[in-house]
Amino acid sequence: MQNAISFGIGNVLFVGGRFGLGAKWVVNLLDALDREVDEETRVKVLESCGRKCIGEGFLKKAEAIAEKSKSTEEFLEGLGKVWKHLSISKDGVFVVYEQCYCPLVKDYEGKVSPSFCNCSAGWIKQLFETALKKPVKVEKISTIKQGNKQCKFKITTG
Repeated sequence: MQNAISFGIGNVLFVGGRFGLGAKWVVNLLDALDREVDEETRVKVLESCGRKCIGEGFLKKAEAIAEKSKSTEEFLEGLGKVWKHLSISKDGVFVVYEQCYCPLVKDYEGKVSPSFCNCSAGWIKQLFETALKKPVKVEKISTIKQGNKQCKFKITTG
């Protein structure tokens, strides 16, 4: 039996290289937030968590692309060259993931609250707002943890 703690993020522990109790704790916390807290507050809290999760290196790369760009469109084109998850089409600008990358729940096979992926929306907001130096809107279209084939977020920059 392996009881050693492999690593931790905040107060969520990952035991034996698996998420086990840590993911279940997160799921229980989200269920409690869904029951006890209004939607606007849940969104703010989870987006705030996502804003803190993004790596500084990627933010700096996005800022460098933005500084060299003459327009938002040019920035998006440049970011799309270095980040495969950015999709630009006639329907808009999207961030699309074919798998869940969140280290807290990606290996959890049970149902996860729909509120949880507001964390990813916060991550995406932090990326675009830092690079563009203006507010953006991020709309959650679909998420894998809600049974969809992909996570898809629509970004509105103006």
